[in-house]
Amino acid sequence: MIEKSRWYKVAAGVYSEDIARFDRALRGLHYPAEKWQLIAHAVQSTDGPEAVDLRTIEQFWALPTGRYRNFDQVLDGAARTARGHPRRADGV
Repeated sequence: MIEKSRWYKVAAGVYSEDIARFDRALRGLHYPAEKWQLIAHAVQSTDGPEAVDLRTIEQFWALPTGRYRNFDQVLDGAARTARGHPRRADGV
């Protein structure tokens, strides 16, 4: 179940559908994690009806390079990318 605080990111440029897809794709991931680890986990951990869709993988590839300390930081990176201002995950 997605924490209620995660739904507030919608206004920052990440839609609720994206948050739900990210949550499914990254379920069970241990943080901190590098961008490549997010992608690898999403691709390897789901199959069948829960398989990660191409849009989710593309959004993960578009994330700023860096280490993500938690799910909220992934959402922050996705919001920055959605606004057209990709930066490193550590805020640089």
